[in-house]
Amino acid sequence: MHVDRAIWLSGLRTAAAGGLTMIVAEALALPQGYWAVISAVIIIQNRIGASLQAAASRVAGTLAGGVVGFAVAMVTPSTPLGSLAGLVVAVGVLGMMAARYPSLRVAPVTAAILLVSAPSHVDVTISAAHRMIEILIGCGIGVLVSLTVAPVRSDTWMRTQAAEILSGLATLFGFSYSGKDDGRDADIAAVNATLDENFRSFSSLTQEIAEERASHISHGGVDPERLRHDLRGLRTSSTLVFRLARLTPPPVIADALAQPVADMRDAVRAALLGLGASLTAREAPPAGGALEQAFNAFAAAAQGVEARGVTLDASVIAYLNNLSFALEQLQHSIARLADCVSDMADTDVGATRRF
Repeated sequence: MHVDRAIWLSGLRTAAAGGLTMIVAEALALPQGYWAVISAVIIIQNRIGASLQAAASRVAGTLAGGVVGFAVAMVTPSTPLGSLAGLVVAVGVLGMMAARYPSLRVAPVTAAILLVSAPSHVDVTISAAHRMIEILIGCGIGVLVSLTVAPVRSDTWMRTQAAEILSGLATLFGFSYSGKDDGRDADIAAVNATLDENFRSFSSLTQEIAEERASHISHGGVDPERLRHDLRGLRTSSTLVFRLARLTPPPVIADALAQPVADMRDAVRAALLGLGASLTAREAPPAGGALEQAFNAFAAAAQGVEARGVTLDASVIAYLNNLSFALEQLQHSIARLADCVSDMADTDVGATRRF
């Protein structure tokens, strides 16, 4: 439902931007109003921050292309050979600029349109002015639609992405890692691929949030770098636990640790899902007493094994130490993330210490 809703809202925003821009273009009698419509449709994105970035790139590229195209047209003769030389120079120079600065990728297109469609110096002046006006109008309407028609802030989207990451990690804690199972391993690989994709989106979302805040559109409480850092730390510590879970526990301690480990996994899953829900609800996370009890129960069980007087060889001791270390790191990662979620809450819902 979430994906379908996002798709429908994207279509709604695009349709609104295109239709409204066409009405404005007709009302202003723009000579080539379709450039305004194209600009409005191009910059419409799923999030406000992304639309602002697209609009800025479109305007910057149009300005650069218009200025260079106009300057080249003014210094080259109005002959077929002169026009060809001017076109080659303009798009070549702008192509190099676009390679270094991706925000200028429409600059060569703008210059080519001006030089090809306006063969004389007089026409290129008028054409450049018209293109600039049309594209600026389209960008302005596109941004306006992004802000008013089912707006989605990048701050909100990042919270959703973070909640999906936590849900994916919770899913991984639900698998049994013992033995060989190709179907299970394929499912685990699919979850990890989704997690990788969600983490990759954080870079662009961080830039979009910066755009929104620079434009004074959003003053959300998300700290993108801190959130990404804490989520990566949680994934790293979780991966360590998953790797140990693939090892067969030594028989001498297997029965004693089976239930505490199972309880701990259930508590971790519940805690991760709770943190995700708190992120999207913009609330402080709930108290994590159940998680702390589960970790304490495991620690007590591990100590109980050593206190029974059973002789433990080096491999058993190493297994216990590694598992205890991994779970301590996991508990620490969850606590750090809980602090992050609490600091990003919009309302104070009381004591939250927690995990």
